[in-house]
Amino acid sequence: MKLIVVGGGLYGLATARAAINRGMEVTVIEQGRVPDPLATSVDRHRLIRYPYGALDGYALMIHDAYAAWDGVWRDFGRRHYVETGTLAHHFEPGDWADQSAASLDRLGIAYERLKPAELDRRFPMLSSDGAIDALWLTSGGALLADRIVGGLGDYVREKGTLLEGIAVADIDPGRATAILADGRRIEGDRLVVAAGAWTPRLVPALAADLRPVRQVVTYAKVPAKWKDAWASGPMLLEIERDDGFYAVPPVDGYGLKLGDHHMDGGPDDPEARRGAGKDEAKAIWEGGRRRFRDFDDYRIIEAKTCLYTVTADERFRIADVDGALVLSCCSGHGFKFGAVMGERVAAHLDGAVDFDALQHWAAGKLL
Repeated sequence: MKLIVVGGGLYGLATARAAINRGMEVTVIEQGRVPDPLATSVDRHRLIRYPYGALDGYALMIHDAYAAWDGVWRDFGRRHYVETGTLAHHFEPGDWADQSAASLDRLGIAYERLKPAELDRRFPMLSSDGAIDALWLTSGGALLADRIVGGLGDYVREKGTLLEGIAVADIDPGRATAILADGRRIEGDRLVVAAGAWTPRLVPALAADLRPVRQVVTYAKVPAKWKDAWASGPMLLEIERDDGFYAVPPVDGYGLKLGDHHMDGGPDDPEARRGAGKDEAKAIWEGGRRRFRDFDDYRIIEAKTCLYTVTADERFRIADVDGALVLSCCSGHGFKFGAVMGERVAAHLDGAVDFDALQHWAAGKLL
């Protein structure tokens, strides 16, 4: 089979890798250079963790996601993952952490509940103020996103074809063809569109369901006082509060990362406002004030923008549009599933997985 993939971000490249490993002839087309800093999937890192609120289906997928990443590490000959553990503060009955605990109980996934005194002892750089307790899992950590996407790009360059620096102006799904901005037509047997925030432009039929949303993330230098504590610090999740955030400890030479989990706003132009202003960075970073001790001693060293493509229910979409397979597996929580999603999509293209089953699974719905 000759496969054409539009989009050289994580999902396009992960699908390409899995298809190559199944013996397909693969061409990936990317408008930028891989890894493209403007792509949704390219940042310092992304998180993988079991707590998922009430979304049992996605929590259940994490085990398979880890196994799929192990396959990627074998292909690369190295790991681009740092385990940190997962800490999720619980503020009131029925909140996101409480829903996560109930989900983990249903699925038989082990965790601890830490009371404030224990939180303060184990994580002295963090304040337990306002928390009833917190969920603690030794699993979970940071996938080094830019290195992963770069590695997948190298894999496709070596074993397939990667066309970089040329945009796809249009697609002809019925002929499995991508039409490039310079007029060339790249034809295949199947066409996959994994164009991130540019997908609504290429597939207008899905524009009403896919909303590109611009997000700002910040990186900060940790005060010397807490450097050792953060060296073994956890990822931190405070989701479903008006001022909620997530934080990633300073792993592998990067700063402490803090971002806003909420997906408000949009639709945003994927090519506009790609820089982050100082006021925006300060506003995002301020979300950590109640949690980080000696907050004013941290110093912002970098701010970046990311574009997520959000659905109304924040579940992933896989659609067949006139024969083209369109992947929109984002909504701000898709990176962790990139490797396993690529494998399932390639299995479907190879006839091993039914489309309805693939669609149902990608939406995180249990049978």
